[in-house]
Amino acid sequence: MKNELDLQSLSQKPNFPSRWTILIDELIPAFVKNRFSPKEAWKDKPFSQDDVAFFSKGLVELSDFFTEDREKAKLPNYFTTSKFRSSYLLYFFALQGAKFLTLFDRYPKAVAAAIAHAEETGTLRIVDVGSGPGTASIAFLIYVLEIIAGGPQVKSSRKINLPFKIQLVWIDQNEAILKDGQAMLASLFTFFPEFEGAIDLTVEARAWWLHPKNFVFESSIVLFGNVLNESSDDPRVYLKGLAPFLKNIKGGGVLMLEPAFKSASQRLSQIRDELMPHRLWGPCLHEGKCPLANGRDWCHFSVPAELPGNFFKKFSIKLGSKREWLKFSFVWVAENVEKDKKLILSEQTAPKAVRIVSDPMRTPSGNQNQFCRPVSIGWVKTPAIRPYYRGDVILAPGARLDSRQTTGYTRKKEGPKNDSIPQPRFKPRRK
Repeated sequence: MKNELDLQSLSQKPNFPSRWTILIDELIPAFVKNRFSPKEAWKDKPFSQDDVAFFSKGLVELSDFFTEDREKAKLPNYFTTSKFRSSYLLYFFALQGAKFLTLFDRYPKAVAAAIAHAEETGTLRIVDVGSGPGTASIAFLIYVLEIIAGGPQVKSSRKINLPFKIQLVWIDQNEAILKDGQAMLASLFTFFPEFEGAIDLTVEARAWWLHPKNFVFESSIVLFGNVLNESSDDPRVYLKGLAPFLKNIKGGGVLMLEPAFKSASQRLSQIRDELMPHRLWGPCLHEGKCPLANGRDWCHFSVPAELPGNFFKKFSIKLGSKREWLKFSFVWVAENVEKDKKLILSEQTAPKAVRIVSDPMRTPSGNQNQFCRPVSIGWVKTPAIRPYYRGDVILAPGARLDSRQTTGYTRKKEGPKNDSIPQPRFKPRRK
């Protein structure tokens, strides 16, 4: 059984809903083949290995754009061509959705707060910013359905009556991928009849920061997916686009998920510092200044994961290897709560806990990890039996620890020169 600290760790494998596998293995392949196959005779046939080979051509090209150009902000508008949109739906939808699902699994109180807001208002309102085909919001719907159903979907499962209506708001600058998402949402009802008649979808094809005059910012949850990384550095973008959401937080709050790149992560950390003091679901366990908002290092996570989906695994092999890690940076902002006129900043965290923000590093004093604390990074000796990894939560060095936890803690004012002990890496892609 996992202990309390393990439950907050970002180095543990997440649990994915059974319904997510149905979506990835059955619904999406059938939808993509019917919508994007160049020949009419192919459209109604089952998705096969031949289709994996056919659609992989665009996938390899799109993957190169993401890995080589995303941080440089030189990405083409990849949703304008059907080749890239089909590739996104077959592979990157599953990958990006898995990152969101990892955080939903890791922060159940945030999900519960969104559901509570929906039950109170009668509507689960999800605003999906940078939605593409609705990746984050569909992942959230699947996750919530699994909770309400009380377990996996089986053939004998009866239709569940949802305790609230669902309102989806999708915001993306590309109209074509929004239309793909709308069409795919209609297919969702065949596999998950609980959603039929319960979902009201609003689609807004626009720049995410240019909100219409009467836009409603209060929501059960707001999900940003790879938005800030692909946006201008102009402060007005954040004042117009992001600030209104942060001023109207309810329910599960505002989750901003970005790539694990340095620039994207440090932008999140700087936004977080501007916002404090404020309640956060994660990843921060303190309300002080982020020590990684500037400089050489940055706050990001590599979560081990066994991603579901037979076709997803086949596409992963086409890209070089089985996908075993989910890499991202994030900040999840919660609704402020006051008790006895005092702001509660971290009621969901264990007392005197710190988060590990590096893998083990070789130093002159032996293997050590960095941990996060206000203003500056701290150092702790890496245990020999069960090493700490990026994202782990441990009791703070110097706190009252039992005999099993006191072994190996050190504290240094300055981090020595080091080189990282790498986690397992992907094999190079086969040509």
